[in-house]
Amino acid sequence: MAEIPKDMKFLLFGKGAKWHARSSIVLDFLGIACLIIGIIASAINNAIGLGAINWILIAIALIIWGLWAWLTAYHAVKEG
Repeated sequence: MAEIPKDMKFLLFGKGAKWHARSSIVLDFLGIACLIIGIIASAINNAIGLGAINWILIAIALIIWGLWAWLTAYHAVKEG
C-alpha cells in the first residue's frame, strides 16, 4: 500500500488515533445505553422521552459511528 501524503493524513485521520479510539469507546457505550432504553421503553409500552423505535435507531447510528471511529483509529496507527 502506498504511503499517504502528510497533508492528506489530517483529512483522513482527524485528531489522531488516541482521540478516535476514545470516542469509539464513548460512542459504543452511548449506543448500548440507547439500546437498553429502547428495549425498556418497548417492554413497558411507554415512550421514555422518545419512542422505542427512535431509541433503537439512535443506538444503531451511534454503534455504526463508533465502529467508524475505531476503524479510523486502527488505520491511523497502521499508517504511523
